[in-house]
Amino acid sequence: MILLDTNIILRFILDDDPQLSPKARKLIENIQQGETKVHISLLAVSAVIFTLERSYKLPKLDIVQKLPLLFQLQNIVVEQENLLKQTFIYYINKNVSFIDSYHAAFMEKKRIKGIYSFDRDFDKFPKSKRLEN
Repeated sequence: MILLDTNIILRFILDDDPQLSPKARKLIENIQQGETKVHISLLAVSAVIFTLERSYKLPKLDIVQKLPLLFQLQNIVVEQENLLKQTFIYYINKNVSFIDSYHAAFMEKKRIKGIYSFDRDFDKFPKSKRLEN
């Protein structure tokens, strides 16, 4: 298995670079055809979302519609994929960052009842309690 880096995912999704986007597209096609199997780390997912949101100003809904399509392709394994569906739901519905959404989904799955944080966005999740001290 080979790790797939953030820049490949971005060039594939954005199709914005005349030299690199076709290479990314060809690589994804080769992966889908079974020539190789790749792993996408949770950090890469987070970096892609951060970049699409901050640098490219893509709305969250567009990001959530594009990224999971890539994850569903054959021969792509995504770290913590079982938590990403709920993470994306929180990301859209609670209007919080991807990282906060992931932490809320993680706490729910692990039955963690609280989080030490100064971030008031966690107050949007009634199943857990935000603690400051």
